[in-house]
Amino acid sequence: MNTVRTNIQNLAMMSAVIAFASCESHKKVEIKEDGTEVVEVRTPHQDTVDKVAEPAMEERSVQGSVKEINRGKDGYTAKIETASNEIYFVTVSHSNLKDHTQYKDAKIGDNLSVTGDFWKNGEGQNQITVRVLN
Repeated sequence: MNTVRTNIQNLAMMSAVIAFASCESHKKVEIKEDGTEVVEVRTPHQDTVDKVAEPAMEERSVQGSVKEINRGKDGYTAKIETASNEIYFVTVSHSNLKDHTQYKDAKIGDNLSVTGDFWKNGEGQNQITVRVLN
């Protein structure tokens, strides 16, 4: 009976050592010249996941005539056509504007001048999330 008990204690001790050793593998210890110890804890994601750098959002300003309006709960998306016949879908909402007091409703035929984050949707359409509404 003592042999079984000893084996269980040894197994438990070995499991504890393995657990502590595995925790230590995510720490980077550095000892400075003055004798202080600096411990940096790394998560496995920092070491194992390749991060894909996302390009910075391009800011673009456009001015054009409103051709269509789709109203939403917090604003609207206007389809505008520039003087050079480019089409942009600009999303104007209170929450996206840098200055909420700039918000104004637009009607078909109005001229809008906007500045914001430019991107293309899956269909290749020009989109702008409006940050400044002039």
